[in-house]
Amino acid sequence: MAPRYPAITLSVVMPAYNEEGNIEKTLPRAVASLRRQVGAFEILLIDDCSKDRTAEIADALAKEHPEIRVIRNEVNLRQGGTLKKGFPLARYAYVTHNAMDYPFDFDDLPLLLEHFPRADVVVAGRRTYPGISAPRQFVSWGNRTLLTLLFGANIKDYNFIQIYKKSVLDALPTFSEATSFITPEKIIRAHHQGLYVVEVDVEYHRREVGVPSSANLKNVRRALVDMGRLFIELRAQKHG
Repeated sequence: MAPRYPAITLSVVMPAYNEEGNIEKTLPRAVASLRRQVGAFEILLIDDCSKDRTAEIADALAKEHPEIRVIRNEVNLRQGGTLKKGFPLARYAYVTHNAMDYPFDFDDLPLLLEHFPRADVVVAGRRTYPGISAPRQFVSWGNRTLLTLLFGANIKDYNFIQIYKKSVLDALPTFSEATSFITPEKIIRAHHQGLYVVEVDVEYHRREVGVPSSANLKNVRRALVDMGRLFIELRAQKHG
């Protein structure tokens, strides 16, 4: 069966830290879905110094599926640093990312891909937040509100999934490695440069195995510092 979007080539960055409970299920499912959707693709599986069998399982899956590229961090970079490392390594015309617990089902890619090539960035916004506690939802709401007040991009969901044109991604001069701010910075800069950013509602799928490692005070503090740095930079550009 021919893929639905044969002209699109897609790189997918997938960080992995202690994900042995998810990786064997997620990667074959992702590969099968992507083969149905796009003409060519690669999955950059970046092992972030896992202490379990993640790396071993990844190597076995890469031998079975040639679209999988396994990359290993020499030191633990966390999700933000791993994404920042992975994005420049992408080889195809469009670039996206996903978590190893598969919160975004690639069967929903057509909802995003239909906006290309006109769009520069397509942002996936979560319709609902199943499995996310009320305190975490409140923190997320506060983060979105603050981003809108400071930067005016008026995006509902900065921290889920996006698809970028590779040329756009390479041209965005971003600095943040904060897990909670690396993708907001890219979206904000794209908006600030007048690029065409589209947001599309999609389903979010809750984690079934393992514990998320990004939601902690250190990551929130780091994101707030980077948010302030970007605000000062863009304000200086505006009045410079």
